[in-house]
Amino acid sequence: MTTTAQHNVTPARQYYRVKDAARVLGVPPRTLYHLVEREQIPCRRLGTVILLPAAWVEREPTMPVKRR
Repeated sequence: MTTTAQHNVTPARQYYRVKDAARVLGVPPRTLYHLVEREQIPCRRLGTVILLPAAWVEREPTMPVKRR
């Protein structure tokens, strides 16, 4: 009898929802929605859900954190 090891490996993320991408990039979600509306960033639409490619989100530089 042979047994196979099962690994719970999470596949790499392919897409981010706008709110998640905004958090990663450090920008307001409305900024990304605006860029999507003007077709200035790549996206996929599934019904009403807008998905941004992880390759684009992770490649873009993040915004510096503002001091208060």
